[in-house]
Amino acid sequence: MALPLLFNASNGMKNIMLSIGQLIKIGRINKGLSQEDIASKLEVTKNYISLVENNRKDPSINFLRGVAKLLDIPVILLIWEKMDLPKGKTDSEKKINSQLEKMLEEAQQLFAQRALGVKK
Repeated sequence: MALPLLFNASNGMKNIMLSIGQLIKIGRINKGLSQEDIASKLEVTKNYISLVENNRKDPSINFLRGVAKLLDIPVILLIWEKMDLPKGKTDSEKKINSQLEKMLEEAQQLFAQRALGVKK
């Protein structure tokens, strides 16, 4: 499942779909790090990084937290795919869902600015 990433580009609003692996790869390349660098810092194998980046392995939540911190990627972008939240039946649930959607939108904009060089 890919994550929709919305950002403003010079020719208007763009909607691109990125998987967890693609987000990690873009973040890694943006930081100038190799798969070996990431693997060493997170104490996993280079093969594991490759499998995650190529969407052949589902990463653990602990791995996602570590890689998000290392690559300066908002962790919500990486875990959003794994979250199974109800749309909300009660007003409280709907409010929480709305707040999470807002957080995701802000995280998308931050990632686009940092990793893709997109301006507001």
